[in-house]
Amino acid sequence: MKTKNYPWRYGWFLGMYYMANGIYQGYASKYFEATGMSTAMLSVILAFTPLISIFTQPLWGTVGDRAKSRNRVLGFLIVASAALVLLYCVSASFWWLLPMSILFSSVYTSIQPMGDSIVLEALSPENHAFGPLRMMGTISFALTNLVWGLILTPGRMNLVVYMTAIMLMMVLVSTRVLPPTEGHQSSTGRKMNMTAILKMKHMPGLLILLMLLQLTMGYFYSFFSIYFTSMPGGSSRLLGLCYFMSAMSEIPFLLNADRLFERLGVGKLLSIAAIALTLRWTILGTCHNVYAVMASQLLHGWGFIVMTVSMAKYVSATIPDELKASGQMLISVVGFGIARVFGILGGGLVADAMGSVQKGFLLMAIVAGVGLIAFVPRYLAMKPLNGKSEA
Repeated sequence: MKTKNYPWRYGWFLGMYYMANGIYQGYASKYFEATGMSTAMLSVILAFTPLISIFTQPLWGTVGDRAKSRNRVLGFLIVASAALVLLYCVSASFWWLLPMSILFSSVYTSIQPMGDSIVLEALSPENHAFGPLRMMGTISFALTNLVWGLILTPGRMNLVVYMTAIMLMMVLVSTRVLPPTEGHQSSTGRKMNMTAILKMKHMPGLLILLMLLQLTMGYFYSFFSIYFTSMPGGSSRLLGLCYFMSAMSEIPFLLNADRLFERLGVGKLLSIAAIALTLRWTILGTCHNVYAVMASQLLHGWGFIVMTVSMAKYVSATIPDELKASGQMLISVVGFGIARVFGILGGGLVADAMGSVQKGFLLMAIVAGVGLIAFVPRYLAMKPLNGKSEA
């Protein structure tokens, strides 16, 4: 890792994006709820966001890889997202908001992986670390949730739409700091698709483990707030503190992410995430003390962020240049699309089958434990999977 002439300016883009995402991801459901939607209607809208991304992200990945400028594709995604979110204001009808949210999600969910593909490629020639830049996104996301949690009272939920659009315009301005990056299929004329990534030696196993772990995160995202606020002593204020704690817990890993990736590789890092998540879900599934549950949020820093950053770096380091954008989209499809669809649509069935939301976390501990048992011995025995020396 090199620190001389470190491109901190790229962090402006990541900081602005995660600030916009903190507003929309954190409070869109509250906005829809404020329009008078029933729980069933809200569930349909929330389910379509990750579901549509499963189909649209591979398409945008291909567009990015074949475009003369990936930056222009990124700019289009941002502008289209800002315009579509403003269309929410036209009507509070479910039948208007449903198609608008689907259209919005079809472009918005591809901004982060497209941006990551540009930043990671820009860092690669000088071997600059990604962790410090991603940390800027973590901090802005955490602070945004704290600030807007105080501002967005029930009577002010319309601000969610306007502030998301404004912040997306700030994201657009911040893309000016990113270096011009071409889609390599445009320059080489070599046409490839995402299936080539799945044929790589270690990729199928890594993606299966990632999917297992992210499925458990999908359940957490869908049901933790309900579980926590129903506990004796649980409250919305403490819930906001939980999310702040989980975001800030990412910082120790991010400060050391690149060194850990080089030394351990993605396989061993996913193993660490599997251990952390198995322990985290076991605590949530068995503990009845609100402060112990809050303390378990600190394990977030060795679960979610470890998975996403290490896989992003591995894909960037190993896949052909012609698939740089598609590779990041594939991680997002597995980590965001499939996991969130399970969390929203399948999570309720899990909770019902287990008898309660809390017992559902025990099942998630079992799922993470299966990944732990099935894959960890294999990766511990391998040389570091870091794109340099692989078994």
